[in-house]
Amino acid sequence: MIYLTVALVLLWLLVGGYLVFMLNRQRSLERELRTLQEEFQDRVSSDQA
Repeated sequence: MIYLTVALVLLWLLVGGYLVFMLNRQRSLERELRTLQEEFQDRVSSDQA
């Protein structure tokens, strides 16, 4: 029974770690997307001038 408990705890730790990893990755991608949008807007506005 102890093996089952250890396996379940390890599974939840893996799932939690994966969720943290994915949340950090999403934040990173959102930051990169915002930067690209700003660069695009700068280029569009400089082309119109």
